This record gives sequence, structure tokens and C-alpha cells, in this order.
Amino acid sequence: MALLLTLNTLNVANSYVGRNFITAISERNAERYLKFSLLYFAVFAASTVVGVVCQFVQDRLALLWRDWLTGHFIDRYLTGQMFDWINTKRAIDNPDQRIAEDVRTFTSTLLSFVVMMVNAVLTTLAFAGVLWSIAPKLLLTAILYATLGSLVTVALGYRLVSLNNLQLKKEACLRHGLIHLREHLEPLDARGQPSGQRVRSLLRRVIRNSRAMIGVNRNLGFFTSGYNYLVPIIPILIVAPRYLQGNIEFGMVTQSAMAFAQLLGAFSLIVAQFSSISSFAAVVRRLGSLWEEMESAGGGAARVRAGG
Repeated sequence: MALLLTLNTLNVANSYVGRNFITAISERNAERYLKFSLLYFAVFAASTVVGVVCQFVQDRLALLWRDWLTGHFIDRYLTGQMFDWINTKRAIDNPDQRIAEDVRTFTSTLLSFVVMMVNAVLTTLAFAGVLWSIAPKLLLTAILYATLGSLVTVALGYRLVSLNNLQLKKEACLRHGLIHLREHLEPLDARGQPSGQRVRSLLRRVIRNSRAMIGVNRNLGFFTSGYNYLVPIIPILIVAPRYLQGNIEFGMVTQSAMAFAQLLGAFSLIVAQFSSISSFAAVVRRLGSLWEEMESAGGGAARVRAGG
């Protein structure tokens, strides 16, 4: 939190330094230009240090969380008859892959989302005042534009959640089939079919689902690309007439573009991160179903012991 607060403070300071820097250039003021050039470099240096340290702390927190959560799943998986229950019942496919890979994805992605959401709130608070002071219309436009973009993104990409869930399952089944083929080296599987044919069938399912995901991402990309291209232009279209009328200095035009982009980025998390959110939702489903099965297995084992 301290690092995020510092980073947002530096971003706001950077917007004002940049504004004065550009204004000094437009006014051909050499002394002011030199002063704000030095301030620009100082703010950039401080932002770089804080940004890198913030990412380092986030990565270390994710690693610590993965260490604890993976160990917790392994302990439960190997307790009592849990291992035999899950692998015999087969309600859960590839529990080893869920414990090894899905836990890693869950911890790093969830922590990243939390950091992004907190940062979005801080950015909104920091830059809403900046936009309002330049032109209230800028703030209202950012809110409406981000809301519209989020709604359209969800409408175009909602299928990605279920497709990502299927992709994880099919990829895990393909890996399992290849491992089984390597370990047993049997020409025929349990159904009497060639083992290589079964693996190729699993591969075709992976490819088929991947094609569906690529198609959805293509449609989503048409919208998000256009959405992002308009972000630098909108604030200039709103503020430039005031500069041409002589009501504001030129640096406020560039400051409005930066503040608008920052605020819109905070409001547009769904647009920017929809593919990651859909993949994360699939991971949560898989880990959640494994956890529920372990809870069910624990209750079933207890009933068996009580009956015995």
C-alpha cells in the first residue's frame, strides 16, 4: 500500500512537471525549461525505483503464498485415504496438475488483480481532481467511455471463461496421455485402440478448443484495439478548443491526455484484463472443485471409520 501510494503520488507530480515542461518549450523560456527538465528526470528516476520495488514485493508475496497453499493442498491430498479416494473416484481430473500449476497461477494472478484494483482506486482518486480542474467534461467522458467499453467487452468475450476451463482440462488430459504412453509403452490401450491414436485424438480436442478461443479473442481484439487507439485522442479533442481560444496554456493539453489515459486505465480493468480474468476464473473453478472433493472425501472417510 505504501509503495502504491508513493507511485501514484509520483504519477500526479509527473503530470504537473510535464505540463510545465511543455509550456516552457512552447513559451521558449530557457530557464524554466532547464528547471523542469531536471525535475522530469528526478521524478522518472524515483518512479522507476518505486515501480521496480513494488513489482519485486508483489512477486515475493506471490511466491510465499504459493509455497504455503501448495503445501496445504499436498498435506490434505496425502492425508488418510484422500489420495486413493480422489484417484479411484475420478471425479477430479489431473489433481497433480491442479496442485502444481493451478495453485501457482491462482496465487500470482489473484495477487496481481488485487494490486491492480487497489492501484485503480488510488489512481481514480489521484487523477479525478486533475481532470475536473482542467475540464469537468473530461472526467464524465472517461467514466462513460470506460463503462461502455466494459459492457461491450463482457458481451463479446463471455464465452472465454468456459473455453478456458475446457482448455485447461484438455491440455492436462493430453499431458497425462503422453506420460502414460511414455511410462507403459504399450501399443494398445485399455480399449484395444493404438495408444498413439488416443494421444492424437486428445491433441485434436486441444486444437479444436484452441481454435474457438482464438476466434473469440479475434472478435474481442477488434473492439479493444479501437478502444485503446481513441484514448489519446479524446482528451485532446475536448481540451484543444480551449487552448486555441487562449483560455489555457499548452501544457494543460498534454497533461489532460496523460491524466485521461491514467484514469481511463483505472476504469477499464475489465477491458484490459478480460482474457486474464477469464483464464483466472477457469483456474478458480478447478481448484475449487478439487477443494470441495477433498472436503467430501474427508467426510466420506469419517463416515466409513464411524461405521467400521
